[in-house]
Amino acid sequence: MYLSRPAEYALRAMAHIARLEPDTRVLTRDLAEAINVPAPFLSKIMRRLAADGMLDAKKGHHGGFLLAKPPEKVRFIDVFRAVDFEPVADHCLFGLENCDSQNPCPLHPEWSVLKSQIEQWATSHTLSDSLKLPGDSKTNSN
Repeated sequence: MYLSRPAEYALRAMAHIARLEPDTRVLTRDLAEAINVPAPFLSKIMRRLAADGMLDAKKGHHGGFLLAKPPEKVRFIDVFRAVDFEPVADHCLFGLENCDSQNPCPLHPEWSVLKSQIEQWATSHTLSDSLKLPGDSKTNSN
């Protein structure tokens, strides 16, 4: 898969939290079980998302995480960046250090198109899009 593990887990966690009832906090261990992610690894991701202002974190009794912004204000690209993942980061499929449009590998043109499409998708979609599942009773009416 093209996404890094932290990026995938962060997006999974944020989408799950977005689907909870408003003002419902979730503990890392419960979230980890719900999205099938190792709790210690998820804990680090959640702290980064909270530090970036996407999650409200509360310790103690009635603690846990909830969205700090409405789902329509949280773009996928922002979730990725919170965990240091850039879809457009230079990465050569052949492992070449100097792969660019001036010195392309055999897959450079196709890979460049895909990276551009991923960046466009991540920039134009928000967590509210994750609420719009076909046949699901919990959809966003916006």
